[in-house]
Amino acid sequence: MDDLPTRDEVRAAYEAAMAVALAMTRSKERSREIVQDAFERILTTRPWSRAERTFAEHAMNTVRSLVLHARVSKAGAHEKEVRADFQRDEVGHSAVSPEEKTLHRSEEEGRQSDAEEELDALANALAENAVARDVLRCRREHGLVKAGEIAAKLGIAVDQVYRANETLKERLRTLRKKPRKDEE
Repeated sequence: MDDLPTRDEVRAAYEAAMAVALAMTRSKERSREIVQDAFERILTTRPWSRAERTFAEHAMNTVRSLVLHARVSKAGAHEKEVRADFQRDEVGHSAVSPEEKTLHRSEEEGRQSDAEEELDALANALAENAVARDVLRCRREHGLVKAGEIAAKLGIAVDQVYRANETLKERLRTLRKKPRKDEE
């Protein structure tokens, strides 16, 4: 630590360190802080040896080290912040209990079961209307919705599909007006 830089070496090192800091941070204020911190560390914990390298190189390496260390430190903090945001925004502060999940799942299965029963009752109510029954079957089995697709699949005219849809709506309204067995 007996090596002390000359005034010219310090000036050259300061200019080089500022250039490196500006290039890495793109902020004059942040660059000044980092260069100041670098020079403090050079005087305390990162001694310079004239035999190893020039003072300017030592100052530039110290600045690079501080900037990279700050980035790595901030990356961990940023990751924690993102994780906390995700927990708050996506998952919520408390998780749904297993009992609640089971309850929701059984309610959903119940609704699905009710819908299936309703569609089965609708199919039974269409025993005399073959076209409407075929349109309903096509919708259920193939997931088709558009009248043109259903007509092509069944090989019938589109206007027949429209009439069958009207029949399906009417029968479904009639079925929904009747009380179900489990509600009586």
